[in-house]
Amino acid sequence: MGSDVVRRWAEGALELELRVTPEELRLVWTGKSADREPGRFILPVLLDVIDRAKEAQKPLVLDFKDLEYMNSSTFTPIVKSLAESRKAAVAVVLEYSLHRKWQALSFSALRTFETLDGRVQVQGK
Repeated sequence: MGSDVVRRWAEGALELELRVTPEELRLVWTGKSADREPGRFILPVLLDVIDRAKEAQKPLVLDFKDLEYMNSSTFTPIVKSLAESRKAAVAVVLEYSLHRKWQALSFSALRTFETLDGRVQVQGK
């Protein structure tokens, strides 16, 4: 299962990298998201990858496992993108690291956005 890096975005200490495989589109988050208004940068990227996933008819995985830190303001654009993915009928999986205590605490709260049909899933790995 090879993946091709399609696009990279970076702002400050945050880098987002879109990888495409035959099974999925994966947006890998690395570095730190500490901007006071991270939505200015993050939301357009998320909307772009949701459009790409819809066009490719593949699920979108938001991979936070290697993210070192993100402030609470970063959750707002993520939650907004979940609403947009629902409108676009794109399945989204949020993956986080169970080994990073802050991720386990923060992402477990996002389980409230999981859907019964599995279209939105939050998975600790």
